[in-house]
Amino acid sequence: MSEADVKIDGQVRVTFGPAKMQAFIEVTSPVGKGLACTREQVMKALADLGVVHNILEHAIEEALQEKNWNDKILIARGTGAIPGEDGRLIIKFPLPRERTGPKVDDKGNANYYDLGLIHNVKTGDLLVERILPTDGTPGMDVTGKEIAAKKGRDYRLPRGKNTVADEQELKLYATCDGHVNIVDGKVIIEPVLTIAQDIDFGTGNVDFIGDIIIIGNVASGFKVKAEGDIQVNGFIEGAEITAGGSIIVKGGITTGIKGYVKAEKDVTARFVENSRVEAGGDVIIAEAIMQSYIKAGGSVKVSERRATIVGGVIQASYVVEAKVLGSQLATQTTVEVGINPYYREEYQQLIRQRNEKCKQLDALNHNLQIYQRSGISTENLPDSKRLALIKMLDEFKTLRQELAAMDERISFLEAEFERAHAARVRVLEMAYPGVRISIGHSIYTVNDPIKYSEFILDEGDVRLTSLR
Repeated sequence: MSEADVKIDGQVRVTFGPAKMQAFIEVTSPVGKGLACTREQVMKALADLGVVHNILEHAIEEALQEKNWNDKILIARGTGAIPGEDGRLIIKFPLPRERTGPKVDDKGNANYYDLGLIHNVKTGDLLVERILPTDGTPGMDVTGKEIAAKKGRDYRLPRGKNTVADEQELKLYATCDGHVNIVDGKVIIEPVLTIAQDIDFGTGNVDFIGDIIIIGNVASGFKVKAEGDIQVNGFIEGAEITAGGSIIVKGGITTGIKGYVKAEKDVTARFVENSRVEAGGDVIIAEAIMQSYIKAGGSVKVSERRATIVGGVIQASYVVEAKVLGSQLATQTTVEVGINPYYREEYQQLIRQRNEKCKQLDALNHNLQIYQRSGISTENLPDSKRLALIKMLDEFKTLRQELAAMDERISFLEAEFERAHAARVRVLEMAYPGVRISIGHSIYTVNDPIKYSEFILDEGDVRLTSLR
């Protein structure tokens, strides 16, 4: 049989790529008197094998062209699945690695006293927000079979000590005031900040919302502030120490003229020298207070070993007690009891402010009297003068109200000062010349050594009673 008598029609062959994400066709050429493939044959071949998704129309026309017979041509392309986005954890506080350098101001000056190592949070503060992953978008192979999308990675809230999550586990909150940190991948809140070293250039200044325990010393020039208590296992040098609670110093305090120790409650230390110490409550010192300014809303007591107060000014509301007051060198030592030193300062400020306001009130009253004597009606005044008059009247009324409030507070403080009869100064061994004792508004100057005595207020005068 000659080739001219052969009759083989063109055929359509369909093959698939990996995972049926592609489909290919190959249109064979006809032989002899055979017929070329048609579009219908191509579509039927695709349908027979289930190719239904994303068929490329232009590829059909291309494959049917004689020049492309017997070539393998991409005819359908699957749609790949789009993976979901990973979830995220948004940290709402600076990470520890972000708190490792000195603060730099706008001019580029670094403050090596402020390293920002501590980050305070309050109860209820948002610490971490969790963003959920997305599911992604499913894909489809060329046969129309769905391809599952990979869901984004999820992250659990890093819940640690003193934190709590909401019901949806989407937000993490602080359950107490304290220092926030990350330990072993967990967010924790420490209500007590323990610093296992000296406060110096390695730590910078410390400002904490809770209690602080300092294992070492506090170096000169640094600041430590706590809303709770502060415990220093070493010594305080020329530093500024402020506590909303009590301050306990196992060593001594030597702040000099630039530093101070100030507590809303009590201050306890082994000794105080050349320092300024203020306490809303008591000041309890083991060995000695030397050349210092002590102000206590409660009492000042030095009770162990030497138990000496020598030099400086000691102010307390109730009792000052020591074995020895002053020294054989007649060191000037002032002890004031019976008046809360904080009340004393407030009283002095109020008196100064009251005098200033009285002057302002007298000046306003004088101007208002001039207007009254003029007999001019307010209706006949120009607008500017009428407004000035109204302003003077408002200021006059405000000043009178402020003075009334001041007078009430001054009366309260003066009544407190009258309670000085309960205050006393106790000398368990010796008071030396150079000691000046004030109880309320009465003063006693020690001119000769006095042993085993208690100084009290009796009928307006400071008198001695024996402790033996």
